[in-house]
Amino acid sequence: MKQFALLALCLLPFAALQAQTTKEEMFANPLRMGGNNMAYNPEIKPQTPAPKGYTPFYISHYGRHGSRYHYTPFDYIMMYNQLKSADEANALTARGKELKKRVDALYADGRERAGDLTQKGFDQHQGIAERMVKSFPECFGANAYLDVKSSTSHRVIMSMDAFLQKVNSLRPGIKVKTESSRRIMYFINNEERDSVTAKLKNDAYNAANAKIREACTHPDRIINEIVSDPEYVKAKVKPEHFVSKLFELNCNMQDISDLDFDFSDFFTKDELFENWQLSNLYWYANFGNCSYADNRGAKCARHLLKNFLDEADKAIAGNGVTASLRFGHDTGLMPLASLMQLEGTVADDSDLTQLYKYVCDYKIVPMGGNLQMIFYRSPKSSDILVKVLLNEREVKLPLQSNIAPYYKWNEVEKYYRNVLDNIKL
Repeated sequence: MKQFALLALCLLPFAALQAQTTKEEMFANPLRMGGNNMAYNPEIKPQTPAPKGYTPFYISHYGRHGSRYHYTPFDYIMMYNQLKSADEANALTARGKELKKRVDALYADGRERAGDLTQKGFDQHQGIAERMVKSFPECFGANAYLDVKSSTSHRVIMSMDAFLQKVNSLRPGIKVKTESSRRIMYFINNEERDSVTAKLKNDAYNAANAKIREACTHPDRIINEIVSDPEYVKAKVKPEHFVSKLFELNCNMQDISDLDFDFSDFFTKDELFENWQLSNLYWYANFGNCSYADNRGAKCARHLLKNFLDEADKAIAGNGVTASLRFGHDTGLMPLASLMQLEGTVADDSDLTQLYKYVCDYKIVPMGGNLQMIFYRSPKSSDILVKVLLNEREVKLPLQSNIAPYYKWNEVEKYYRNVLDNIKL
């Protein structure tokens, strides 16, 4: 096991001290089982006051795009065609026909809008921007300078635009420099899925994965509620795949502003919870601190974390930038939060059926998810302080601090430079 994996294991006591997620907590708000499709709706709590004399002077940020239509049209098309064929074969139950009616409406509305930012997504970034400006006005004053970068994705560019529109409405004429180009994609959204997949091809992961899949895969009740002919199911339906895609589409319905239905009534809460656990595992295994993959998913954020460190050093040295704003994807945010080993990203993953107690995708990469590092200084001290907000919630770093959630920047930077120096791919 590589050094970075050993570091994560050493942090398991840190993970164990965190409040664990319960099944009851999930059942109390089933929208959480939307996972990375959960529409951003943060519970804003009062922030811990900075130590006396310290004021913010620089923000370093990464934001996922806001709520969007399902990322691919092919699932709309597949579900539409499958139910259409079943209906033509007189193989649908009354409930199946009701499902078809809703899928038809979703197909008509969304088949040419897959991946598009919705109004809800636009509003999410406007809200984040407004709260940022009002919480840290010192970074948006008369001499403010925003360095803003976006991935080349249309929905991300629109999210950036929504954010900047709100900033400009609150601080007219603020100085902004923007870029959206292929040349910055290596750090804005560095995906290396083939490398992660190769790491996951081992007996230990196969066994652990088989255990959770057996515990969480029960498609037959749903299929029998929808399709009346068992022989048709045998010949034409792949139950596990069908239910998985229906679950994905249901998760995404909370992000769509123009439709007033979902598919949650086709699932029991237990079935939603089971399907969410499998989705949550996907995000953890492919983009998180998964020990079975030697934390390879988290390591995809190495260029992004380096950019955070380098740009902070420039701002501290006095380059005039008061906020570095980056707009990207869940596949950028999840690895970044994990590589930083933020509270809620480190797990005891010896039993993947218990993973959800430690790591929850909806707490890290909801639609509109964001990470903010807020930098503070005082005229009476040479120490720069920093705190981290994950989805506008103060989180702990894997470091000791008697003023947490505030940490000394020199200690934070030293720690993360060491993490980067010791990454083995």
